[in-house]
Amino acid sequence: MPIPFAAIGVGIAAASFLTGAKAQSDAKKSEQRQAAIQSKYLGQQLSELDKAESNLDPVYQTKMNVAQGQFSEELGNLSSETGQSKEDLTLNFQNMINKSGMATSGSANERRSQTYKRIGNAFNRGKQGLMGRLGQSLGNLEEWYEGEKARLSSDRQRMTMLKETADMKSGSTADKFLKMAKSKFN
Repeated sequence: MPIPFAAIGVGIAAASFLTGAKAQSDAKKSEQRQAAIQSKYLGQQLSELDKAESNLDPVYQTKMNVAQGQFSEELGNLSSETGQSKEDLTLNFQNMINKSGMATSGSANERRSQTYKRIGNAFNRGKQGLMGRLGQSLGNLEEWYEGEKARLSSDRQRMTMLKETADMKSGSTADKFLKMAKSKFN
């Protein structure tokens, strides 16, 4: 008995459907593997970001110590030149800042880098030049520190969002939620 053409057509359509479904399934698995790899990579990047954040404060403190050391050395030179003690010069500088209103003026939200830069700009010649250089150095340091903190925070937000997306695409997040739901109902 010959096979009707309709049956052959249905058979070809079924085979084509199964082949397409298999290809689609393989593509989905490939996408999930790729997303899992991306998620793992982003997890590693977030760990590196943790290290960078933990190293930021020691680097900041080192740079602060260098700036203060330079100031102290220049203060010692000025002390030798003028015959005034370092303590007297330091007290004079503090009094100049207080009298100028630089230490207290500005809004409460003003960044420290801006305050230091204003001090640096206010004291830029003569005996005051030393204080101006310190203000500029500390202003630059604070500006660097604030910028690094902002950059690291932005990187963390971006990487966390990308990792969450990759986790969802890889199915790992969905699998975790399903396992969690099953454990609560069993």
